[in-house]
Amino acid sequence: MKRLLLCLPLCLFVSALFAQTGDMQSIIDQEKAAWIRHQVSERTGQNNAVNRSDQHYSRFRWQVDPAVHYIKGEVMTVFEPLENLSTLDFDFSAALTMDSIKYHGQTLGFLQGTGDILTVNFPAVLPALLPDSLTFYYQGAPTATGFGSFATELHGPDNIPVMWTLSEPYGAREWFPCKISLDDKLDSIDIFITAPEAYRAASNGLLKSETSLNGWKTAHWKHRYPIATYLVCMAVTNYVTFENLVPAGEDTIRVLNYVYPEDLNAALTGTPFIVSQMQLYNDLFGVYPFKNEKYGHAQFGWGGGMEHQTMTFVTNFGYELIAHELAHHWFGDKVTCASWEHIWLNEGFATYLSGLCYEYLAPQYWQNFKQQRIDNITSEPGGSVFVDDTTSVGRIFSGRLTYAKGAMVLNSLRWICGDSAFFNGVRNYLNAPGIAYGYAYTKDLQFYLEQASGKDLDGFFADWFTGQGYPSYQLNWSEDDFHHVIVNLGQQQSHPSVPFFELPVPVRFSNAEQDTIIVLQHEFNGQSFTFDLDFAATDVTIDPNLWLISKNNTIQQVSNTEEEVLPGLRFRLLPNPAHGHFDVTLQLDSSLDVKMSLLDMSGKVLENKSLHLPSGPQTVPFELKNYPAGTYTFVLKTDRGQVSKTVAVF
Repeated sequence: MKRLLLCLPLCLFVSALFAQTGDMQSIIDQEKAAWIRHQVSERTGQNNAVNRSDQHYSRFRWQVDPAVHYIKGEVMTVFEPLENLSTLDFDFSAALTMDSIKYHGQTLGFLQGTGDILTVNFPAVLPALLPDSLTFYYQGAPTATGFGSFATELHGPDNIPVMWTLSEPYGAREWFPCKISLDDKLDSIDIFITAPEAYRAASNGLLKSETSLNGWKTAHWKHRYPIATYLVCMAVTNYVTFENLVPAGEDTIRVLNYVYPEDLNAALTGTPFIVSQMQLYNDLFGVYPFKNEKYGHAQFGWGGGMEHQTMTFVTNFGYELIAHELAHHWFGDKVTCASWEHIWLNEGFATYLSGLCYEYLAPQYWQNFKQQRIDNITSEPGGSVFVDDTTSVGRIFSGRLTYAKGAMVLNSLRWICGDSAFFNGVRNYLNAPGIAYGYAYTKDLQFYLEQASGKDLDGFFADWFTGQGYPSYQLNWSEDDFHHVIVNLGQQQSHPSVPFFELPVPVRFSNAEQDTIIVLQHEFNGQSFTFDLDFAATDVTIDPNLWLISKNNTIQQVSNTEEEVLPGLRFRLLPNPAHGHFDVTLQLDSSLDVKMSLLDMSGKVLENKSLHLPSGPQTVPFELKNYPAGTYTFVLKTDRGQVSKTVAVF
């Protein structure tokens, strides 16, 4: 299969790569749409069920016909009360009809209260921490929101019916009784989907059987990994199926594809890319988390894709789309964000991993991938990765912040920690007890990156997770005949929430034949650095490999010639233009009394320094004390005379 991937025509590969801008936006749009449903329900007084139990297992039996917008269901759920209780709430759409609820052979009473909350009444108090079960019998036409959740429509030239679900983040209650939360996964599930015999049903886990009876076919899917409620899925239509096989050490991971017949050729062309993508993720982050079952694709009618656990739903088989959704099985499925405020842990990682496919498998596109996202991030001056307003759908699913900035913050973390520590730390995060196959916050990721790298990342996360904006750099440099280089590095911030971004800034010095990268540990504004090169540099580039998020960087080469301004005294003033700070570097033949002044354009003296300097090289710093941008005059005076220079401040 690997040879098949490498032998695909280049034109098909390029076409797949450049088709993904729309696919990524579709992913964002579909998730926004799901949140719109949630926000509408909250505005009408609907809430989630109170978290008073730990859900363990569900057996789903669903009967559907893609030609009819209707579901008939039986859901048996095993739960463990977290306290003594006589009632228990479940999330369940008021648009559906609950026929009955059975508990140990008894029919229970229930109340469909305000909003989509179903309250079940037990005949006696259930003791805490003792697992129990009940079974729901229901039916109805799920709410037609127009955004997914439970959809029936037509596909192909013959208008074949198709039915599919998309529940992120709260849509599951629209088609089955459940407990929606981001802190309690089902430990395992069985799914039985009965549909007209002409169709096939796709779902989570392993396909155990397909049996036919009286014109109906029942597919049994078995999933034995923890799963968040919003990742439970089904899709039914006249699918054709085929497999890709991914070698993984001594094992082979099956990729099962459920495809519309009219799109079979496109799927046969696009899905082989999954082989090298999964092998890359296996190498970097550990073997595919659900390897004992399968990975899969099922086509559905929404633009983009949805990372349903072990069975991603996709609209097409574009390169970046399948890379993004596959990545979610490590970041989003195996480890799920514990709060929607931290959704970048799902979407930032998935976006970055799709970029890693370019870096490792198609490096000619890697630089462009990073530059496009940096350009998007810096198109506005503010905005944090942390979602500070979970009532705003646009904020939660911001392509600029949650996806692009989330991805490039990870890229910067990789630069700061180093490749080995970054990937080791992320693997440890994915496999940590209580996090693996569970939920995580940003602080969890920070902890494991700090453990692996030995670095304190508090400042970084304050600047880049909760802080807003980005830096712009002003670099002035000079080089003498012996290739001794002096660099002065200034920084401006796009947003006041971050007073200074402390970062290691890579700078490339080059000429037509040689180049080298010097890393400047930038700790304060106007910081000066000195070092020697092995060659004469003619060009300087800030962050040539795009490890950092920055914009509007400027570079200026200044003269290195020391000026013979007065007998026995030479000096330089760097940087000029200056921001916040400049240095006066002097060379004296003998000790001397020196007076230095800074004047504004009206001649008003702003700063005075009177110094007795010994012979030899000396450096005197001048702080600009937030003086406004403009032109100033620097005056140096001794008993041998005086000289003045113009200083530009920005």
